[in-house]
Amino acid sequence: MEKEMSFEELLNLLDEKEEQPQQKNEQQMEIQPRAKSVLEAFEYIVEAARDSKFSEKFFEKSSLNIKYASRKLKLSPMQTILLAIFVDNSEDFSIRISDIASYIGCRPAKILRLSSDIDALEEKHYLRASHSHNSLSYRVPFDALKALKKNQPFIYKMEAITDLHTFFDRFNDLMKDMGDDEITHDKLLSLTNEYLLEIKDSYFVRTFKGFKFHEEEILIFIYMAHLFVENNDNAIRLSDIENLYDNDRIPSWCKNKLRCHTSDLFKHKLIENVNEDGMACTDCYKLTDYAKTDLLSELNLNLKPKAEHDLIKSTTFPRKKLIYNAAEKNQVKELASILSVERFSDIQKRLRKAKMRTGFCCLFYGSPGTGKTETVYQIARATGRDILRVDVDKIKSCWVGQSEQNMKELFDRYRRICKDSALAPIMLFNEADAVLGVRMEGVRGAADKMENSLQNIILQEMETLDGIMIATTNLTNNLDKAFERRFLYKIQFNRPTLEARSKIWQAMMPKLTDNDALKIASQFDLSGGEIENIVRKYTINTILSGKDTINVSSIINICRNERIYKPKITKIGFCK
Repeated sequence: MEKEMSFEELLNLLDEKEEQPQQKNEQQMEIQPRAKSVLEAFEYIVEAARDSKFSEKFFEKSSLNIKYASRKLKLSPMQTILLAIFVDNSEDFSIRISDIASYIGCRPAKILRLSSDIDALEEKHYLRASHSHNSLSYRVPFDALKALKKNQPFIYKMEAITDLHTFFDRFNDLMKDMGDDEITHDKLLSLTNEYLLEIKDSYFVRTFKGFKFHEEEILIFIYMAHLFVENNDNAIRLSDIENLYDNDRIPSWCKNKLRCHTSDLFKHKLIENVNEDGMACTDCYKLTDYAKTDLLSELNLNLKPKAEHDLIKSTTFPRKKLIYNAAEKNQVKELASILSVERFSDIQKRLRKAKMRTGFCCLFYGSPGTGKTETVYQIARATGRDILRVDVDKIKSCWVGQSEQNMKELFDRYRRICKDSALAPIMLFNEADAVLGVRMEGVRGAADKMENSLQNIILQEMETLDGIMIATTNLTNNLDKAFERRFLYKIQFNRPTLEARSKIWQAMMPKLTDNDALKIASQFDLSGGEIENIVRKYTINTILSGKDTINVSSIINICRNERIYKPKITKIGFCK
């Protein structure tokens, strides 16, 4: 039975064999011919290694080629042997220690004794290890195979990190490795810290240093920034953050800090919850505008198009002929004239010279369906001003203090858009009843305190506004006096008079005669919005029936069914 030698003894044997003069005996005839390339040497080595158990005979037979490949690649003899076997299995992207042991004909424990040599191959990037679900496997990278085909050692070259752009490029590579389970969370954290040191003088790193964040929170933010930079991702969920951790197991402390807003990332306003249908989603996050525009400013992300995308373009509003009562008609005409490009700039200059507030805060109030919102759209179309539409319900959050922060960030964002735009857009608070009511005194409940805080923030922002704000509301008697003082223009939209209703009917249905329009207008006290609904329904009916004619009786019948609420009529006298 052949004697088994230790690896150290076998490797020493190689050196001794090389120093001894070659003798032409039967044993010498078994020595492999010298290869002319690394891959040819690997072929001879692998062939001899099958079922060899790394015996003395294997080393004697392969000594010349092991020495040749070792010197060529600048690897130790055992590293060379192992690399040869890995390369022979390189078509498999998941090579296990048990596969190598099976080929050699030994127990896996014997190969595990060579872990330091395998680790050395990994450090030199001849191998990449995968730790998927606590199962270790390896693959040979394509670049390493490419170098070996050229009969050259593989020299892993890493581009220097000189700025924030190259940092995020490198971090992107790390996340790919993390996705392939080729690095652990600890390795990801370690390498990220190393890369940050290379750009320690950047504004990004200096700012983070001032925050004194824990390195884990820095990593979470960098990952969120990576998702935003690479994918414009503004809805990052906990399931995404799991990608930072081994086997996608996010630690409980991380979940709790994000869900409960105890993370310093919230404290320093770098991340915020995503609002879904007016409620803050506790498991969904995004970078704040401050993080995007200030902390990541070195990336020159050019966020202006994104801000423009959130605006409703003035060109998207179709031209509509609006019919007003005489009172509001003159006021709307005056306001549209003031907001025109030619006059608005001149008026602001004169107000500024007189040391007066330059912002225009306007209130459109009155019954539903009287044309408040549509008037804003038509003013925007006529003056060429885009609209930043504000839905108050989406600003409100279930988190204490988050609603107030959202409101402040809204006005900050509007200021940035005004700064970047040639023409100040209109900030439209549509259906602002929820924030324009009378402020409550002596409140104790959290919800009531939040309402008051929101109102106070809006009042403060209106004082310093340099653009155009228009709020629409159905409130008539419940408007807080502080708001009333700050609205420069207050236009009441009354229900249309008989004459106005008749004109609205004819404007929407040109085929109606004067008498028919007056007949319907006299019979039904409807708002412009209600008339538009009826006309749309009548039009749908004509399309379905194929009859494109005016049927006044049919129109009247639809009018009767327009309102769900019908006031009770009190009868006078005796009833059976």
